[in-house]
Amino acid sequence: MTTPCTNLNLFVDGELSAPDAEVFRQHLGRCPECEAGLRELLQLELLASRALGGSASVAEPPPAKVTPLRPWMQRMSRTVVPVALAAGLAAVGVFRLQTQPEAPTDVWLAGADVRTLEARLSHPMADRFRPYEPMRGTSGAANPLPLRPLAELEEQQDFRGIAAAYALRGDWQQAESFLARAPASADRDNDRAVVALSGQRWEEALNLLGGALRQEPRHAQALWNRGLALRGLGLLKQAETSFRDVASLPGQAAGWTVAAEKRADEMRALRDAEAARWKRQVRETWTQLTEKTADAAYLVRQHPAVTRAALYEAVRTATSVDAVAALLPLASALDRLGEGTVLQDYVRDAASRDFKVRAPLAEDYAQLVKEGALVPGLLERLRVSQETDLYVGALLHTGEAARDAESLKALQRYAHGSRDPWLNLLAERERARSEEASGRAANAEHLLLATLRTCGAYNTLFPCAEIN
Repeated sequence: MTTPCTNLNLFVDGELSAPDAEVFRQHLGRCPECEAGLRELLQLELLASRALGGSASVAEPPPAKVTPLRPWMQRMSRTVVPVALAAGLAAVGVFRLQTQPEAPTDVWLAGADVRTLEARLSHPMADRFRPYEPMRGTSGAANPLPLRPLAELEEQQDFRGIAAAYALRGDWQQAESFLARAPASADRDNDRAVVALSGQRWEEALNLLGGALRQEPRHAQALWNRGLALRGLGLLKQAETSFRDVASLPGQAAGWTVAAEKRADEMRALRDAEAARWKRQVRETWTQLTEKTADAAYLVRQHPAVTRAALYEAVRTATSVDAVAALLPLASALDRLGEGTVLQDYVRDAASRDFKVRAPLAEDYAQLVKEGALVPGLLERLRVSQETDLYVGALLHTGEAARDAESLKALQRYAHGSRDPWLNLLAERERARSEEASGRAANAEHLLLATLRTCGAYNTLFPCAEIN
């Protein structure tokens, strides 16, 4: 049976005869279902226009078949609004004829008690401070976008504002589409980085944020988001610095200052905890190896990175040929994972040393491993000795290579000659630290990122978190 409700689509498309259209207008004012259906049709038209009218990478004119939102709404206003308003549809906000209205704050969820987006958007209405709570489920369903304000924002070409509204609801595809239409600026680069962060594209986000900060070095949102990107990459020290830079900015809401300080403290605590955990694991495994209580097969299978680090220490602290030679099977098992012979070569070379000279140095080096205490004069004695691997180990423990150019060169020479990829990665890490200590933070970050990418290619063989 035909009912007035079945004429909704025909009415919207202007295909009803004049008498039928008048009947439907009368029905529309009394039917909540049709009113809701009308809203849904407008929403679908908006989404279709948005999906086809922009590009995620290049801002291009919409295809000829796409009906722009504003003309469509004007057509709808001419055919529907006058009678619909009289019939009681004034509550349907998309039909109110206004000139340059101020967008309601619910477009950017400004009335919410918390924010569900960890990153910061550049649009002022989307960057009001509120406590952060991670998004659970799809927030867009609970906070639908009001259509009329979006149309007004589009007419004003506030594409960043529209993108921010979508981003706050987790609709990243739409946000990216509108950002592609926004003019180039530091703010746009920041917001594009937020989209990249949502997909855990950390380096892409970092590159975009670098562009934003070159334009505006004190861009609060970009500095905040840079901290998030660096955290995602595992560069916790650099993330801490970025959050502290945010906290030092004047004139911002007190909440952002406090939140940035808290994030910075979290980065430092996390970095310290990870470093302490790593040292503890290596020391415990080293103790098992030296006391011959280790299940070598289990260690290689379950903890190859920790076991590799402990093997170096076990060789360096061994005080006899036999003690070194006993580590050859473990070195062979680890080499099989890496498809090489670098660890076996290292063990054989250490076993060939003169232990009348090496043993006393190894005993002093063991104190550094056990207690973190450097025996006075040990670094110089190791430097002039032929036990270069012990000298390199001491440089890594003390951080001396990052402070002294000659020590860094010695480390680099040894690492290059060893053909051991892990030692070369550590040498690059120390070079990055040297750059940072010299005030060249950008160079240091570039080196660390390159080192992390290389380390990641070795899968679980190396502890990449140890790079930073």
